[in-house]
Amino acid sequence: MYSLWLLRLLWDKVTTTMIKQQLKLQDVSPPCPNGSSLFMRTSRRVHILFNLQFQNMALDLHRKYIEKKQDSAPLVPIKDIINSKYYVDPLELLGERSFNEPREVDESEVGSPIQEFFRDGVVFLTGGTGFMGKVLVEKLLRTCPHIKHIYLLIRSKKGKNVDERLEDIFEDRLFKRLKHEVPKYYHKVSGVAGDCSLPGLGLSVSSRNTLINEVNIIFHGAATVRFDEHIRVAMNINVSGTRELLNLARKITNLKVMAHVSTAYSNCNRLHVEEKFYDPIAEYEDILKLVSSKDDQTLQDMTKEIIGDLPNTYAFTKSLAEDVIRREAQDLPILVFRPTVVIATYREPVRGWIDNVYGPTGLIVGAGTGVLHTYFGDSNMVTDMIPVDMVVNALICATKETATNNKNDEIPIYTCSSAGQKPIKWNDFIEMNRRHGIYWPTIRAIWYYSFWPTNNPYFYALLNFFCHIVPGYLLDTLAVIAGQKPILMKIYKKIDKVRDILAYFSDKEWTFTNDRLLALWKTLDSQDQDIFNFDINQLSWEYFTQAHCLGLRVYLVKDDIHTLPAARKKWEKLYMAHIGLKVFVYAFLLYCAWTIASLIFKLTGFM
Repeated sequence: MYSLWLLRLLWDKVTTTMIKQQLKLQDVSPPCPNGSSLFMRTSRRVHILFNLQFQNMALDLHRKYIEKKQDSAPLVPIKDIINSKYYVDPLELLGERSFNEPREVDESEVGSPIQEFFRDGVVFLTGGTGFMGKVLVEKLLRTCPHIKHIYLLIRSKKGKNVDERLEDIFEDRLFKRLKHEVPKYYHKVSGVAGDCSLPGLGLSVSSRNTLINEVNIIFHGAATVRFDEHIRVAMNINVSGTRELLNLARKITNLKVMAHVSTAYSNCNRLHVEEKFYDPIAEYEDILKLVSSKDDQTLQDMTKEIIGDLPNTYAFTKSLAEDVIRREAQDLPILVFRPTVVIATYREPVRGWIDNVYGPTGLIVGAGTGVLHTYFGDSNMVTDMIPVDMVVNALICATKETATNNKNDEIPIYTCSSAGQKPIKWNDFIEMNRRHGIYWPTIRAIWYYSFWPTNNPYFYALLNFFCHIVPGYLLDTLAVIAGQKPILMKIYKKIDKVRDILAYFSDKEWTFTNDRLLALWKTLDSQDQDIFNFDINQLSWEYFTQAHCLGLRVYLVKDDIHTLPAARKKWEKLYMAHIGLKVFVYAFLLYCAWTIASLIFKLTGFM
């Protein structure tokens, strides 16, 4: 067993080294010494080609071994997952059983208009390691067979270099369908070392020259999305990074189009936002000078004064970034794309995939795991949410439209929103998730589902004390006694911090005009409408929530379906404990009421 483990470790090391060498290898034969024969040059080229083929074989074997290792977890009989009570196959619901068979697409095969737009296209993508970026990469690689290459701007992080982080991206289960349907995708994507917060995007001279000579399509999605980000960091990434990318775009030899991903909330100090530019509350050049002249603490103290009536540094810097586009990108083929609150996937590549707990996702996960029992906010408000796969499809279509049909001098702005066509209130969204999610409990749940949002500050304070603070301190104390690390109160403190950050959005409703995007949908032919579907009018929140909680369980919480039988048994026990606690609380309250009433009766002489 030890020798087998050692051989596997050695194989992993060798094949990983080959992969890295392949990614760095250029398709050019090395220079030969003076007087070298044609035979020598030819033999070297043959040697390089042989090495490439061998490394490709090693790469494929390595990936197959890794995927087999990932899928080798002990399984439970399928009859224990699907039965008369739980009759839906979870993987079928997620869409993992409906992948198409892989097929080779001949170069002569003509695709849809959008697929043909990306034929021989070389894409440069910032933000490719993020939530939307991953979905965009997957979609392009899977549905645009003639795309030539995708370069991802990646910075080293947590001790991992660019190649290692690129490998990590494709280990996500999001790419399972891509690996099945397009197994030979990997040579079409590579990482470029850089950082949007640095001058010149932190690119090396060789990387910059490669991008200038090869790229023709740019997607700029990199941004810091933290609402409480320090203003220096937010300005460096969201504003300076955008200016640096515009400078690069002007030098690109054959640029067709650049898409700048903003947010519909960049102008959230207005309750009605149209698809046009608005004057920012400050000049970005003045803020950049201010940031460069002050220390961190001074800037922190000045932040509220700087951002004015905008709620956070994210909205403020995204607003300034749009102003950068308006003023400095008039000479470029460019568009601004504004999605609203982006949530999990609707249909593809799988249903319910997401990799973060921002926005509504955090509330659903917190309530579903029994950690979160109350939240301060008006549940009758409409929150404008849009599934990420529909956002990415709309972005791709808007990019092609801008490159081929934008005859106006003005920079087009596309708002991707749903509330105008398919509004949904918070309480309806939560109830739909509860109704469907109850069948997919997680083994990591600590209590049964019980969630009461309220916009009454006094009732919220009462619920927060009895449902969060009291059990939090109690369970953390028991954890310390048992020799474990207390975490519950730390979680509740983070929840309180998030609540304060999102307080601005808890009692407001926005109207986002999305006329340009609706008109774009009508111009697509039937083939593109099928491949790149973003029809808001067909959006069904019932359909979305059917798989939402299951997707969060599998893809975000990382709780595989094979724990479902044990999780359901635990869920039933938690339900009994929940009922028992409710009976105890009601009995205690009844006893207190009876005691108080008896005391009053005695004092008044009725007893």
